[in-house]
Amino acid sequence: MRLKVAGFGIFLTAVLASVALILPSTSTAATAGKKVHWDVSLFGSPRQLTYPINDWAKAMGEATNGQWEIELHYGGVLSPPKDQLKGLKAGLFQVALWVPMYNPGITPLHNVLELAFLAPSTIKQTGAWMSKLGKDPALVKELADWNAQLLFPCPLPQYQFMGKKPVRTVEDLKGMRIRAAAAMAKPLQKYGAVITMVPSPEIYTALQRGMLDNVLFVWTYGFGAYKLNELSKYATVGVDAGAAGMQVAVNKEAWNALPKQWQDLSNKWVDANVINLYDNYNNQANAKWLPVFEKSGIEVINFPPAEKAKLVAAASEGWDAWARDVDKRGLPGSRILALAKSLKASITGQ
Repeated sequence: MRLKVAGFGIFLTAVLASVALILPSTSTAATAGKKVHWDVSLFGSPRQLTYPINDWAKAMGEATNGQWEIELHYGGVLSPPKDQLKGLKAGLFQVALWVPMYNPGITPLHNVLELAFLAPSTIKQTGAWMSKLGKDPALVKELADWNAQLLFPCPLPQYQFMGKKPVRTVEDLKGMRIRAAAAMAKPLQKYGAVITMVPSPEIYTALQRGMLDNVLFVWTYGFGAYKLNELSKYATVGVDAGAAGMQVAVNKEAWNALPKQWQDLSNKWVDANVINLYDNYNNQANAKWLPVFEKSGIEVINFPPAEKAKLVAAASEGWDAWARDVDKRGLPGSRILALAKSLKASITGQ
């Protein structure tokens, strides 16, 4: 088997040994009698977000004796992040990592995944939630309009606080200068936060120069990767401000052209492994960064559930506004929001 990964040697940690791979015999897949090459368009460098994609590609190649060759391209070399669906539709590549928030106008229903304080708290719960939502006919059609379909979700950690000032209650947000994504800003602004959207590579300098008091970012590796712990005194967890709605999508024509055995192979592997892999890779990141944060002297604050409930209540106003706006476009925004809330309740038991 030969797996080509542009700019990155095969990353496979011991976690795979603990995750059962459901694979048919190689002789079954080999009956296809042909070799297929796929390109995967990714942005950024190899990281927790992309490791399971690499694992999927490696598993598919091994199970087909190298007949299904999947090449990963990093750094946006095949397409800018905002043009991933356009590239899929044009057939420039077969698989892409895409983010609804980068193009809110072209997949408005998928933006439900990124509404502030709506996603479940854990990666496993978020993965199940995203998978079930992605099967709704309206979301399926929205991707199909771009000649694409969901391959698997990329459930990532929730956004938490880290910075120079403590966040113990919503009252602490008043006047606090916070870096936060636009989708998560309004609930914080309701309690007096001053929101500044600083590009990720510029956060360190902004925090260093006093332009920011706090940062709402991916826990934990987001803070560690950008060394924000070096400038911070406090972190607040349990805020769970939201999760990115990142997904891996596949070109429908390329998928339909695969042998049925290969489609089944991929589906079974994804069902058995993807969500667990995202959870395991995140646990590895936490094991790496939490001791670093402790060594930096950061006080980790547990945000009280009653305080979080206040932010959720504020966020729910934004959910309803989003649904009304999507409804006006002739799309089932209210139904999808209701589905997202009911699925979350059934998955989390809350």
